[in-house]
Amino acid sequence: MELERLGGGGVKPERGNSRLYRIALAMCVCLCAALVLALILVSQKSSQEEFCLTPECIEAAGSVLSKMDRSVNPCEDFYSFSCGGWLKENPIPEDSSSYGIYPWLRQHVDLRLKELLEAPSGPDELEAVTKAKILYRSCMNETLLEEVDTKPMLKTLRQREFRWPVVGDGLGGEYQWSAGEWSLLKTLAEMRNQHSKSALIRLYVSPDDKNSLHYIIKLDQASLSLPSREDYITNTSSARAYRAALLSLMVDTAVMLGAPEKSALTQMEQALAFETQLAHILIPYENRTSENMYNKLSLSRLQRSIPQFDWLGFVRAVVESKVEPVRSISSSEPVIVRAPQYFKELFKLINTTDPRTVANYVTVADSFFQDHHSEPSFPLQIPGLCSGNHGNHLSDPPLG
Repeated sequence: MELERLGGGGVKPERGNSRLYRIALAMCVCLCAALVLALILVSQKSSQEEFCLTPECIEAAGSVLSKMDRSVNPCEDFYSFSCGGWLKENPIPEDSSSYGIYPWLRQHVDLRLKELLEAPSGPDELEAVTKAKILYRSCMNETLLEEVDTKPMLKTLRQREFRWPVVGDGLGGEYQWSAGEWSLLKTLAEMRNQHSKSALIRLYVSPDDKNSLHYIIKLDQASLSLPSREDYITNTSSARAYRAALLSLMVDTAVMLGAPEKSALTQMEQALAFETQLAHILIPYENRTSENMYNKLSLSRLQRSIPQFDWLGFVRAVVESKVEPVRSISSSEPVIVRAPQYFKELFKLINTTDPRTVANYVTVADSFFQDHHSEPSFPLQIPGLCSGNHGNHLSDPPLG
């Protein structure tokens, strides 16, 4: 009897539960509809934003298109297709050996900076900006520069670390250079500290190539006076012209500062020959790969590898400061040596070269190239140094 009652229709659900089911179903339908509507709106918005039509985007697109040459078939000459417009509109300037987008950008930034520095100071101007304007105006005061003439440079050359041997031969006294008193380490360190210049050895701090969150000391080969290594090691007519102009510039500057003319020619020829030997041991750009330049080791290990130079003393002289005693360097300090073979060859060269020649070269690299731009009376042959065109190519990549 019980089975018949159950099979005859069973128990009917209560009315309350049926109402809840309908409400839940309606909510699901509404939710699905809302999701579909959201997807439609997002799709429409994405299609509307597929092309950026703001003034900035239009200007950027026009700049890219102007650098192209769309008359060239990209399948035949992709370089001319992508860069032909730039090459036509930007020939190498007469005072440059090469040209590219970065020198072009630097020039436009300099023009903008010039406008900012020449603008009158306002009452709410930052102190740093005001100081920058004062410095700029002092550099542009040609009357004062003509009046002081070589005095600032001669003042620098009185410092023991910056004495120029060939000038000391002519002036004597407090300008006299002495091999016994001269220290290459101290001179290189003071160049870095006082003038932010590097000769022979380049020391700087930047992120670790394999851990960008960590900053580390890096040691690298320094740049040469002429734009390219090939200007020293080749014998083309342009390379010979560069070397001749550089030698003339070095000699004229030394003589103007008080060096005997004959002695200046002899000693500057020796300094240029030393720099030519440097060019031969410089690691070429094509060999400066990220793998070859990442040589991480402690200062003590570097000292054992290249014992001819006091690496710990040099790094301490540059990095440590009495103002910030917390910056203390020990022999366990890790460094990245980017050109170990160059350093090995460098100190072999230095040990076989007259210290006077090395001191002449280092002082030229520092005092002359640091200060000549502010001395309007210097007999500079800059056009002779810069006018030789090496062809229509982009700037050589940095030592990086």
